Amino acid sequence: MKKTHLFYLVVTGMMLNFIAHCSKLQEDLPTQPQAPPVQAHPSGWTDTLAASFHGNYIRQHQWDLTSCQQCHGKDYAGGTSKSSCNTCHIGTPEGCTTCHGGVDNNTGAPPKDLQGNKTTTVKGVGAHTIHLTGGAFSNGFACTECHKKVEHFNDSHHIGPELLPAEIVWGELAKKGDAEPLWDGVQTCQNVYCHGEFKYGNKDNNPSWIKVDSSQAQCGSCHGLPPADPHPAVTLCYFCHPGVVNASMEIIDKNKHINGEKD
Repeated sequence: MKKTHLFYLVVTGMMLNFIAHCSKLQEDLPTQPQAPPVQAHPSGWTDTLAASFHGNYIRQHQWDLTSCQQCHGKDYAGGTSKSSCNTCHIGTPEGCTTCHGGVDNNTGAPPKDLQGNKTTTVKGVGAHTIHLTGGAFSNGFACTECHKKVEHFNDSHHIGPELLPAEIVWGELAKKGDAEPLWDGVQTCQNVYCHGEFKYGNKDNNPSWIKVDSSQAQCGSCHGLPPADPHPAVTLCYFCHPGVVNASMEIIDKNKHINGEKD
């Protein structure tokens, strides 16, 4: 064997031996500990029953969502966190139903109220739902018939402990016909067009906000059957109002009832 061949064989063997030992060394090296995942929120952040639930945190910080936007983006769709708030809060956490409403309807009307109450005997819940969704005698009414209009989540008159309870600001329908509505601050509406403060109406009708039952909203509660004199003493309403009511005393066009007009 030539010396050159021998030399290459020796060198090749040394290299193979070095590689083998190097590989063994790499295998024997202790693995580096993995850094624990960053936990941005405390345990219970998404648990509605936990004290650390994020709804409680936001409430305690005057409903300021700017800290949420720092990680989840201005539109809450993920941002740098890559985790969207809109998965649970359909559309945006700034929607009406996030804080009040959405339990039994999607109007933004309680239940629930800001303390989580869902029963109508609580003032923060009361008759909100029936007023906004409507019933057998009328369509639903806008929030602005009783409250200031909210354009944006952070409107100065919308959120803040100093604004509770929500201010009553009567709308045009409630004041129709020079009615002068009053809210006693506890449970009763008075002098409201919608409940009888109109010509031939039952002007002594003062419904309870927290007594939500059919006895307060039936034919004859807001106006007599027939309405008081000098209204004609005719009990068959559909004779004169066929586009509004039928022979069975059912409202057939709610757009023409409790609308501020004589149809």
